[in-house]
Amino acid sequence: MTFVNGQSFEVNLDPATATVFFKGALRLTGSEDYAPILTILRATLAREGNQVIVDLRELDFLNSSGITMFSRFVIEARDRGDTALTFVASDSVPWHARSLKNLQRLMPALQIRIG
Repeated sequence: MTFVNGQSFEVNLDPATATVFFKGALRLTGSEDYAPILTILRATLAREGNQVIVDLRELDFLNSSGITMFSRFVIEARDRGDTALTFVASDSVPWHARSLKNLQRLMPALQIRIG
């Protein structure tokens, strides 16, 4: 699976670059609803390269269940020990910097690019 979409969002994996692109607003109701997205994120950890990029620049809204999903993913990446994980965010979306700093507490090696 490399693509998931809903009424207000889409998530797309570019397997060549291990980049997962997020667009829209993620307002799903719990871990079951976020499972297909987490599956896409986990697919990046299963590939041979160790560089993974999560591009949030076009994600305008993420609820607490989405933050929980990202937290689980970051912990899995950290526990692998060989993953270079980078989140790319927008400085025009206020929650990006705040939420990503919290994820960095779970994985100190997590890179954050805001621009």
